[in-house]
Amino acid sequence: MMVSDCPEHSGSKVGQVNQQLRQAYDANFKLNSEPKKTDLEMPMVKEKLTVILKAATSKKLTDKCVSTYLKKRNEGLSITRAVIQLKALEIAKELGIPPTEFKASLGWCRRMMRRNGFSLRRRKSLAQRLPSDFMEKLLSFQHYVIGLRKKHSYPLDQMGNADQRPVFFDMPTSATIHKKGEKSVIVKSTGNEKSRVTVMLACLADGTKLPPYVILKSKTVPKEGIPTGIIVCAQKKGWMETELVVDWLKVVWGRRSGPLRNKRNMLILDAFRGHLTSPVKEQLRAMNGDLVIIPGGMTSQLQVLDVVVNKPFKDNLRKRYTEWLLSGNRTLTPSGKIQKPTVSLLCDWILQAWAAVPPESIINGFKRCCISNALDGHKDDILWEELVEPKHEPSEAEDLCEE
Repeated sequence: MMVSDCPEHSGSKVGQVNQQLRQAYDANFKLNSEPKKTDLEMPMVKEKLTVILKAATSKKLTDKCVSTYLKKRNEGLSITRAVIQLKALEIAKELGIPPTEFKASLGWCRRMMRRNGFSLRRRKSLAQRLPSDFMEKLLSFQHYVIGLRKKHSYPLDQMGNADQRPVFFDMPTSATIHKKGEKSVIVKSTGNEKSRVTVMLACLADGTKLPPYVILKSKTVPKEGIPTGIIVCAQKKGWMETELVVDWLKVVWGRRSGPLRNKRNMLILDAFRGHLTSPVKEQLRAMNGDLVIIPGGMTSQLQVLDVVVNKPFKDNLRKRYTEWLLSGNRTLTPSGKIQKPTVSLLCDWILQAWAAVPPESIINGFKRCCISNALDGHKDDILWEELVEPKHEPSEAEDLCEE
């Protein structure tokens, strides 16, 4: 038998010829082609095929548009998956694709990234290390808070937590969409990574959010329009010093419901030295308040704002900054660099980010930190009674809170 007569070899050649003769037809050609007899006999098949091909064509066009949009990474702009999803919905609307056919879900975003060779690149950060005497400090703090609550029976709207955090004029994301395998990932900014303001945020155990208190690193407050609902002051170094803490107590803490009726209240702060001065304690005492200080190294476990608020607040801020950076609503310096956002715009972002924090998260945060848990029906009191010795020794929380 000759080799050419072998069925296996002849079949292989036929397969190769068929592969060369095959042609690819796009969706438009298939939609406009004459229907077969079987299609005429089964109209539902044609209708379903039309829907599927239209959806596939729309998704391919959207993928192509989004991939083109991602080329902005070459300019050093940071792009997140949320930005991709928003942009995809805009493109789908322009193409007339109904929302029922395309929702730009997170799953679609991940698949699109894989198809186009993109991955999420993230900066790494070190977590806070808990102190070696973590359990001792935790029990001491919670025992002190429970003792105050038993003594004064604070309502939920009279128990609060406040904390200051920096907000920078430049907020590049810690993760961006970029090509796989590249070692260097450049993110464009306005060059003001060190320019910042200090924001004092405060919330109550019933979920209420008090107005943000912004401290500018300046001698005077700018004359540009500041949005309502936020308090802005100036300090040469932009720090929350004693005078500003006292001012915050008067203009922010005093705005909550109940001060006019002189209700007993409890304010929880961290161990920042500006919170421990005599003027601060005297002012709070004059407002019929009790000061509770979180022991050092324990804010990640006992600071409500650290536990449930700061991350969504920071994420919302960065989202608005990224949208502004990608938009055309920004001005350039004479040298061609992007000019940093104005104080008014930054304050507007702070207000929006603060408003986006759900009250339910704050309520749960106070419970997670064992500050607002119901005192009846729980075994917490029994636990404290078993752990605390009969002879009472002043705890670190009491040493910090009392003169």
